[in-house]
Amino acid sequence: MPTLPARPYWNAMTWTERAACTLGSAVAQGRLVRGVATRYQGGIVVPVLGKTVDDRLHTHGMDHLPDGQSFIIAANHRSYFDLYAVLLAVWHHFPKARHLYCPVRTTFFYERPLGIALNLAVCGHAMYPPVFRDSRSGTLNQLAVELAVDVLRDDPRAILAIHPEGRRNTNPDPYQYLPAKAGVGRIALQAQRPIVPVYVGGLPPTFGELVRERASGRGTPVRVRVGAPLDLSGLYDRAADPAAHREATDQAMADIAALGEADRAFMAERFPGR
Repeated sequence: MPTLPARPYWNAMTWTERAACTLGSAVAQGRLVRGVATRYQGGIVVPVLGKTVDDRLHTHGMDHLPDGQSFIIAANHRSYFDLYAVLLAVWHHFPKARHLYCPVRTTFFYERPLGIALNLAVCGHAMYPPVFRDSRSGTLNQLAVELAVDVLRDDPRAILAIHPEGRRNTNPDPYQYLPAKAGVGRIALQAQRPIVPVYVGGLPPTFGELVRERASGRGTPVRVRVGAPLDLSGLYDRAADPAAHREATDQAMADIAALGEADRAFMAERFPGR
């Protein structure tokens, strides 16, 4: 099962990062703790978050989601809530709850006590493992990869949801994408698990706008479009090769873009002018 960071990683962390990583590892490792977190997500988190989008959520291709094994979701990133919509759709799809993990930047959620508390309250500490974006990233993001690989290998019910673009795309055109980071390909090849491409559309960038749209009933339809899992088995023997990581990531982004074009056609037909 996933383990706590080795000493070189541990020594490079702040005390809050150590505390949050210890908590995340406990949730991922412990059968009892993991079960409590999953029940909390199903009983509190999903019903509450669902009230923001369930009445305008359109899902497509959900049958592509693999059953009986862990996998990675790779989604475009235009809103702070893209993965909430994806994971709500995924949660309702499977008859038995899956274990959800969303790697997140350490800023706030791992660096501040309030962030740790919100990670627990908002999603049962599903924002794990941490991703580092400061001068320590070269060292500590190896830890993020190792923890993600451990989760996928050791938990057949795990779903790791990632934004390959890394940061939120503010381009006015929802069908344009930022250059992707190769980390999703690296994790997939080292864990030997499939990447499922997903296009998400229709969510506003801020929580305030999301609430206002819900209250007014005038929000754009929220779409979650799932593509077929990528068969990356031909790259597994190159799991340590950065060129293979890039190739796998580029395949995922190409499929996300294709799903985006299908979404463009759907919106033009069903909701012209939106």
